[in-house]
Amino acid sequence: MRMAALLVMLFAARAAAEPADLAWQAPAACPDAASVRDRIEARLGRTLDDADDVAIDVAKQGRRYVAHVDLGAVTVANDVRTVTSARCDELADAVAVIVARAAGERRIHAEKHIAPKPSDATTSLAMRDADDDSTPTAIVATVEPARPRVWSLDVRLSGVSGIGVIPKVGLGGELAVTLRRKTALAELAETRWVMSAAQIHTGAPARVDVGLDATALRLGWRSPAMPLRAWASAEAGSMYGTGVHLDSSQLGSGRWVAAGAGFGVAWPINRWVRLVGTTEIMVAVERVRFSLGDGMTVYAPSPASARATCGLEIGLP
Repeated sequence: MRMAALLVMLFAARAAAEPADLAWQAPAACPDAASVRDRIEARLGRTLDDADDVAIDVAKQGRRYVAHVDLGAVTVANDVRTVTSARCDELADAVAVIVARAAGERRIHAEKHIAPKPSDATTSLAMRDADDDSTPTAIVATVEPARPRVWSLDVRLSGVSGIGVIPKVGLGGELAVTLRRKTALAELAETRWVMSAAQIHTGAPARVDVGLDATALRLGWRSPAMPLRAWASAEAGSMYGTGVHLDSSQLGSGRWVAAGAGFGVAWPINRWVRLVGTTEIMVAVERVRFSLGDGMTVYAPSPASARATCGLEIGLP
């Protein structure tokens, strides 16, 4: 019995002596988890035993390092802080201050039996020179809330490629203005398709050059946190045809109306610029038929068409 009790005491003492786990994910150029733990404990004045579930993810965005510090396990609240700094070593010091302060506040509130309150959404870390090693030595970071903007406005210029609209594989350009409020998206786009030839007979010089100018309205969903968007769309415009080596060079024009849906992905290049790729399927509601004098149909758009775009978008994130 004495031996069993001794073993239990040894295992308990060993478990108490082992440091708590710290979830630290960062680029190779940043300090490791052990270094960050030491910085936290130096400021806390004791071992990190009540912040074992702190999760810290660091990523490099442009020339700055950004850390997302999840303090849910320390403050018992939905408390995620964002820290930015030009140097990852300074970022680690700022993170250590945040975690140590939160852990210290948690202990004080626990002793008073008062539920801890999350700190202000935005906190500036003023680092002053001092002989105490636990005091940071420079202003290195600002903690700010990770809140997406309620409104955003973007302008996008894209190249368009599609089938089923104009003859062969159609090419064109699109200018779009996008307005987002929270997750709701509204977009107005103007597309001009380059004229493409529909031949009367294979290898014959006689043909009809077909072009299209159209305006589209898209309404849908756009995530403020992820680079995804989806929408339903309606499009109306004018399709025109010009005959080459035909008795009549003017085949006239007609109205083009279509409806459909699509989705897109935006890859951020920097804070203001994104590379956007989209795919859209459209169904013709009203389409034009180009015919010769004898009633022969030279070209008519397909009932369904598909198109893809790739372009640069500039605007608020």
